[in-house]
Amino acid sequence: MRLTLIYPSVGRNGDRPYVRAWQMQPLSMALLASLTPDDVEVRFYDDRMETIPFDEPTDLVAISVETFTALRAYRIARQFRARGVPVVMGGYHVTLVPEEAQAEADAIVVGDAEPVWRELLEDARCGRLRPVYQANGPKSLSGLRPRRPLFDRYNYQNITLVEFARGCNFTCDFCSITAFHRASHHHRPVAEVAEEMAATGSRRFFIVDDNIVSQPARARDLCRALAPLGINWVGQASIHIARDDELLALLVESGCRGVLIGMESLDPANLRDMGKSWNLAPGSYEESLRRFREHGLAVYGTFVFGYDNDTRGLIEDSVAFAREQKLFLAAFNHLIPFPGTPLYRRLEEQGRLLKPRWWLDPSSRVGEVVFRPRQLEPDELEALCLDARRKFYAWGSIFERLRDRRANASTLLLAGVYLGLNIGAHFDIDLRQGMSLGAGLPERVEAHEPLPV
Repeated sequence: MRLTLIYPSVGRNGDRPYVRAWQMQPLSMALLASLTPDDVEVRFYDDRMETIPFDEPTDLVAISVETFTALRAYRIARQFRARGVPVVMGGYHVTLVPEEAQAEADAIVVGDAEPVWRELLEDARCGRLRPVYQANGPKSLSGLRPRRPLFDRYNYQNITLVEFARGCNFTCDFCSITAFHRASHHHRPVAEVAEEMAATGSRRFFIVDDNIVSQPARARDLCRALAPLGINWVGQASIHIARDDELLALLVESGCRGVLIGMESLDPANLRDMGKSWNLAPGSYEESLRRFREHGLAVYGTFVFGYDNDTRGLIEDSVAFAREQKLFLAAFNHLIPFPGTPLYRRLEEQGRLLKPRWWLDPSSRVGEVVFRPRQLEPDELEALCLDARRKFYAWGSIFERLRDRRANASTLLLAGVYLGLNIGAHFDIDLRQGMSLGAGLPERVEAHEPLPV
């Protein structure tokens, strides 16, 4: 049996290069490959970085779908199905809108793939694919080991992705991860994570968990297991850990060099509306960032605009704050109503969605505001977010923030990483803005050899 794995792109911005920051290892594909029996011939194509040979013989195509890649994924699926090749789809988007995905695939996976993947492949081998495969029973993440040779032929960013846990205990109203996992959090055995990281031979890691510290005791266990490895890593965390000096120290001892923090808003009412009231107390953002800096942890702060209290002044103040605090990196994004989230349902009930199925609209663009904010016009909010990125990643801002020697430039290596990421972000701003959803590269035949068993 021949299996083709495909990771779709968001789209294209004409003939311009794909956004470099989005060219990370697709860990979900390596996990699927690792779950596949050895007698199945596996090929993998990354639509972000190459064209897909639709005429290459295969018996089954599997596509991982996120909301931003849904239109492109469906277009790819139609090409294969028109050639008589069955297609299976999975991923967050498929689980959140299964009826939509079913119309574009021969089978879908709802929830995690691990419990059902081998059964699905056996059904495909025998020509008896079921429309829906859904994992039931307790969730277990033990025994996972991604098949990393999948990535060897690609020029991904020079950082190795690893998973410690899935989900998050918190309930932010805009988060599709919370909607998918229903505010649950499931962890892999700490020893297995450490063994996997050591086996890669890499020294730089991104632990991809959406909130690595939402269960602090588990985070402490992981840090103790990673400390002997002598590695460097970054991850995503919630700001409440700034008050936990023991955990901050453990993070640093384990090799953590920076954390992505969802700061989201400077306005307390907005934070309450989005379900992030823990960002408010005790202490201020300034105090929390001071604590991170004292421990030598760089901070990538994210802000989201479009809640009911957001004004032009608040957005401009947020950019000024990020620059004054010398954040290592920052994101300034407008609200995105992902299907299945409380935010989407609320905007739909209020009649404020301008494109109810924006992810399927060929006219949709990256950066486009698809709902009506309370205090700003949609195109005004879009322009303010774009201006915020340009101001934060302006040359003057980049070199001004480099002066934070404690967190952003404590070593020559870290200063080099800082400059590389910030300069890359400077040029990526216009590459991603206005990208057309669903667009692909011109077709040409370029087949890969199957992965080694």
